[in-house]
Amino acid sequence: MKSPQRLGHLVEMFQGNQPLVDGLVVLFLEHTPKLLSEFLTLVREGRVNEFHGVSFRLKSNLRVLGFPDIRNLVESIGASLRSGIPASELEPELQALETALLGACQQLREPL
Repeated sequence: MKSPQRLGHLVEMFQGNQPLVDGLVVLFLEHTPKLLSEFLTLVREGRVNEFHGVSFRLKSNLRVLGFPDIRNLVESIGASLRSGIPASELEPELQALETALLGACQQLREPL
């Protein structure tokens, strides 16, 4: 499995334990697309009271693997929804999030 430059901090933090980092990547790839789908559904349906937990887990996953720009996009969408902006007005941001996150997953899947 490819270890993108952004994962270098994890390899260092775990004292060169590449198998552990690879395991984190596998977990990210297994769970994050599902979290994204759930997040998008909740936002599009305007279910503000239900998306906080999903948003937190999604942001946590993105932070651990070093995707701060995507994490910030999740935060921005959440803040907009909480402030009362209708979900329909957030569609460009939702599409940008989906594109960015699926692109990150594809990057992590690329073979060595």
